[in-house]
Amino acid sequence: MVDFELVPGVNVHVLATEQFKQTKLLLNFSRLQTRNNAAARNLLANVLTTSSQLYSTQTALARHLAKLYGASVGAYVTRLGHAHTVRFKATFINEQFAPNLLDAVVQTMGELLFHPLADGMRFDVPTWQLQKTNLVATLQSWDDDKHFYALRQLERLYYQTGSVMEVPSTGTKAQVAALTNEATYAAYQTMLADDQVDIFVIGAVDPDQVAASLQKLPFQARPACLPANLFHNQPAEPLKKLTEHQPLQQAHLNLAYRQPVYFGTADYPTALVMNGLLGGSPYSKLFVNVREKASLAYSISSSLRPFAGHLVIQAGIAAQQAPAAQQLIEAQVQALAAGDFDVATLAKVKAGLLNQYLASQDDENYLLGRALAKTLLQQPTKLDYPAALAAVTPAQVAHLAAQLEPAAVYLLSGDE
Repeated sequence: MVDFELVPGVNVHVLATEQFKQTKLLLNFSRLQTRNNAAARNLLANVLTTSSQLYSTQTALARHLAKLYGASVGAYVTRLGHAHTVRFKATFINEQFAPNLLDAVVQTMGELLFHPLADGMRFDVPTWQLQKTNLVATLQSWDDDKHFYALRQLERLYYQTGSVMEVPSTGTKAQVAALTNEATYAAYQTMLADDQVDIFVIGAVDPDQVAASLQKLPFQARPACLPANLFHNQPAEPLKKLTEHQPLQQAHLNLAYRQPVYFGTADYPTALVMNGLLGGSPYSKLFVNVREKASLAYSISSSLRPFAGHLVIQAGIAAQQAPAAQQLIEAQVQALAAGDFDVATLAKVKAGLLNQYLASQDDENYLLGRALAKTLLQQPTKLDYPAALAAVTPAQVAHLAAQLEPAAVYLLSGDE
């Protein structure tokens, strides 16, 4: 990867490769999340990719992109530890098929970012109002998805200490509904002037040509705004429990465990293997013992939160079986900590993780996301992942599992 500074606070990272038939351009804006800034930044991601001064409607922008051989643009928000990121992405065919396309796409992204459909105080009112209405509807639809809703409620319960992490990276439906046009535009000005900016280009590109194109964007210098450590360390607290009742057919039992390993650290491969043995693979204890043998779950899995130091277990169950399911789930965690797993299962989990890793090397989005994470987390050292995975021992897995601390239990039930 070739790295260079466009201006202070705006850095470019070029992953030149002949591996892919298309090129991707990612402009990432990062700053620390607060309890109040996520909603406006989420709305910005929608507003800024809808229109501009030059392309005043979605139709005009779509026609322009069609002329760029079907290039696409989009934006979304997400959170990496304490960093809130707004990610603007463009995808287009390689220049060997369409010369000068990189420059045209960069110009288009510059038009959307630096020349929005606005008057200097607010965005075009119909455009802003439509995107706000759409975003509120999207967040409402997420609440209607009970699997996703239960996960959100578990996260809120886990973080319930006044932490900013309690607010999702999207903002809440109420926060979006309360936004004004002026507040959204002020958030845009802050993002453009003050955010740390990392620009990634992956594809069959010449780094010098990338630099020449990006230097045309009118970015201004800005001081660093992110701390060296972005990981969230949740304080140890008494176990938090919450049961909620709604009219539904299938109950959702979710559990959160504190765990000490973070993305990119030396023990991270061990955490991946541990999660695979617990609930992250078809060979896992939760799948085999809770779902298949005991028939206490319609679905069950575990997943790591590698930037926030915890592990989540999600189970779809019959409401009346919640006590038995929770008891058996907790028994699987204890069995893993006791080293109650065989070498053959460990080998299958490792093989599955290795296959996932090898497949991900053919995914531009994965490579971009990983490069961005390591950049923001200041982890320049490249880990030999296959070797690190192979080196994980049963004792290391059991030792890490023994450090899982029950932190939160959330049940969404249909039974009163």
